[in-house]
Amino acid sequence: MPARAERAAADAGGADSGFAFDDLPHARPGQSLAQRLISGTTPSRERARSFRVLGGARLVMGSILLGWFVLNLLSGGGRGVGIAMAALYVLVVLGQWMISLRTTRGFPWQVLSAVLADLFAFTALQWVAGRSAQELLLSYTLPVLAAGVWGTLRFTLATAAAVSLLLLAQALAGLSGWRAGGELELLASGFVGVAYFAMGILAWQLSQRLVRQEHRARSSELRASRQLAINRHVLLEHPDGVLVLDGRMRVEAANPAATNLLGMPGTPDELTPGAWDLGNPALAVLGEAVRQLAGAGTRPGSPLQFESIDGVRLQARVQPLRHLPGGPAYVVFVQDMRDIGNQIQQDKLAALGRLVAALAHEIRNPLGAIAHANELAAEHGLSETQRLRMSELISQNVDRLNRIVEDVLDLGRAGARSPVTLQPMRLLREIVSEFDAAVPGRIVLDAEDAQATLEFDPQQLRRVIVNLLGNAQRFASREPAAIRITLRGTSRVRELAVANDGPVVAPTLRTQIFEPFFTTDSRGTGLGLYICQELCSRYGARLFYRVVQRGQAQGEFVIGVMSAPQDA
Repeated sequence: MPARAERAAADAGGADSGFAFDDLPHARPGQSLAQRLISGTTPSRERARSFRVLGGARLVMGSILLGWFVLNLLSGGGRGVGIAMAALYVLVVLGQWMISLRTTRGFPWQVLSAVLADLFAFTALQWVAGRSAQELLLSYTLPVLAAGVWGTLRFTLATAAAVSLLLLAQALAGLSGWRAGGELELLASGFVGVAYFAMGILAWQLSQRLVRQEHRARSSELRASRQLAINRHVLLEHPDGVLVLDGRMRVEAANPAATNLLGMPGTPDELTPGAWDLGNPALAVLGEAVRQLAGAGTRPGSPLQFESIDGVRLQARVQPLRHLPGGPAYVVFVQDMRDIGNQIQQDKLAALGRLVAALAHEIRNPLGAIAHANELAAEHGLSETQRLRMSELISQNVDRLNRIVEDVLDLGRAGARSPVTLQPMRLLREIVSEFDAAVPGRIVLDAEDAQATLEFDPQQLRRVIVNLLGNAQRFASREPAAIRITLRGTSRVRELAVANDGPVVAPTLRTQIFEPFFTTDSRGTGLGLYICQELCSRYGARLFYRVVQRGQAQGEFVIGVMSAPQDA
């Protein structure tokens, strides 16, 4: 997790951590003493559970100390005050433990009171036990660990320092009588104090590490839960049927649309065993296709069509997910062919509506010009020259109407024919010889591989090239190599580009030049590029415009081959 995310997680969820946080250099306003010494105000379940475990350990420790004092008294080497103090400690620990089991309110005060109670109790009990209880030095482990796990670094060091001072004070008290071995006890107390410092710092460092791991785990869990909720929402709201299959062809998930399309009641969780098995007759074709895809290890091909239980014609697309934890899975998208047909029909009607609207607009202009010229020609007093001009104007607009009608008819007749494997270089040389006759050298023909082949109908490819060259001639200069035809690709044609040195198409118009009836030439119909694009798409190619740098910016129309030709 990035450092910024860790800091954000610590700020947002610090109170819920099960372990200590980094020590703050300054206390926050309004914090109590316990909140300044103990990390976190509202404990999480893990933190509260670990503190209750500590309470149980303290209760066991108190019971052991009480039993030790009772045995010491029975052997004649102890005093009753030690038993009373140990019993009192057990009662205090029991009360604190019961409070921690009932509530987590005032959690910092609970931890602080437990540490202070242990320090006072163990000091008093060891003082009462005297030299015969040197093994009780290990009892200070509990408060030091508690301070390291739940407290700040300052509180941890303060607790270890208090334990060291208490041990040194007891050792110095032993030296007051100049008893033999007192110096060794003082040295041993110093070593034990250093050990408690090391243990406290180690516990605090481990708590820091654990809290970072906890934050990462909580952040990952939150992201996973959020993503799961989003996926579930998308799955439920998806209009198509969606099935998720595991490697054994068992349904892991399905949305309501899938259950409706496949004619299966309920969801996979509600069905009887085997109801969603892809061996079911209703899903046999789909199951076999997915199994073949899984066995072949290839990418899915064309959509699969089959019938549901109700006889509804369906279409399925399979998307393999091979690199997933727990094995591969397959996402199957199921669509109703009736919906697909309706959508295609709606698209056709929408396209037809746009075409009719554009056609009506284009016809209205020449018809208006013809009507106006006819009215002027009918007036008296016109000279012969004026009447000839009106007649010429009518003839020009009639020709324009005829070109519009011819282009629309050509668009309807331009269905895809059987493609032919041809070498376009031969066709390009013929076309260039026709267009380059007026200004020789104006058109340059380049090819990476003159023998490269292309799947296209020769007549329709000629029509596309002629149209592109006609556009280039209108805008290119009359300099040598003003128009350049480039054939890219070896063995198979990848691109066929027609460029010219004329002005480039403005960026705002590049998305409109392929729309029907869009033209910047008053004499054009605006259907040429649209028809060329339609012809290219029917043979698995795409016609587009781009700007290249050849000393200066030049625009070029590119026929890019996308896939194998498709029959319409």
